[in-house]
Amino acid sequence: MPTFAAADLEQLASQLLQGAGTPPDLAAIVADHLIEANLAGHDSHGVLRVLQYCDFILRGEIKPHEKTRVLERFPAGALLDGNACLGQVAGREATLLAIEIARETGTASVGVRNCHHTGRIGTYTLMIAGAGMIGMCFVNSGGGAQAVLPFGGLKRRLSTNPISISAPQADGPPLVVDMSTTVAPEGKVRAKFQAGKPAPDGWLVDAEGRPTNDAALLYADPPGALVPLGGSVGYKGYCLALMIDILAGVLTGAGGCAPDRAYPGDGLFVMAIDIARFQPLADFSQRVRDLAEYMHATPTLPSVDRVLVPGEIELQRKAALLESGLCVEDGTWNMLLVLCEKFGVTPPAAKES
Repeated sequence: MPTFAAADLEQLASQLLQGAGTPPDLAAIVADHLIEANLAGHDSHGVLRVLQYCDFILRGEIKPHEKTRVLERFPAGALLDGNACLGQVAGREATLLAIEIARETGTASVGVRNCHHTGRIGTYTLMIAGAGMIGMCFVNSGGGAQAVLPFGGLKRRLSTNPISISAPQADGPPLVVDMSTTVAPEGKVRAKFQAGKPAPDGWLVDAEGRPTNDAALLYADPPGALVPLGGSVGYKGYCLALMIDILAGVLTGAGGCAPDRAYPGDGLFVMAIDIARFQPLADFSQRVRDLAEYMHATPTLPSVDRVLVPGEIELQRKAALLESGLCVEDGTWNMLLVLCEKFGVTPPAAKES
């Protein structure tokens, strides 16, 4: 399993996207987003997605030159059409617009339809927190990519419908929650599948609803399914996913889940709250810091060094991975090498072990 410097892998991702027809500036946005996901430990949303994106571009399902278009702008929000663009481009533009509008009105809600896979949505809420605001983001798959069972069901009806919330804190990085409403997102199963590894217990069921560790069964015919977050109380994850489908899919016009819907792209709903409209930002940030420190001071179980707050483990991973480099599973790397040959891109040299 080869290991690469993050900067080298980012350059490779950008070059391959350009080879598929993406303009350099937009390829750079996507490549940066993917490698930041790898550095956070979310390989499911990292460089392995280059394979999927290039495939969709070459098939004409992604229009790599496109950006978003404002369909409607109103005092506290906007609705954008992604024009089948790369999802990271749409997500960034929607987030910047939400920040701009929230500066004017105190809060903003921006919806996007007709864009492709938007990636790690924590990226967008962290941008909002970096602007001194609370950020929220919800995504569905435009009613397609149905791989999740509703609680108690035997047929796939929902996508993984993630949610992210971020808030700034004094003298430290923002707190950020970024999670799917399933036990594991599809991309993590995809990573296991491409690596030829089993999925952990509790992630998947087969086509008959029986628990399985075989990641390949999610892509079989008939397919298995992901299960909603919560285990025996999975109705909580299911209900949350259903409401996110309404926010990100139905409200934006991207589409909610329905029979025979293909994967047309993501529906995205971004919210920004200007903290300074409620209280001084410095006071709020310090109170968040105090809350985080209160969690850190919790007495722990013998096996736990310290209670962490949301986003902290990703920062620890990033620091370690910037030092050690990013590992790419052999199966994924071999497929990336095929793309390199196709587009005439020289792959980077792996780091010496």
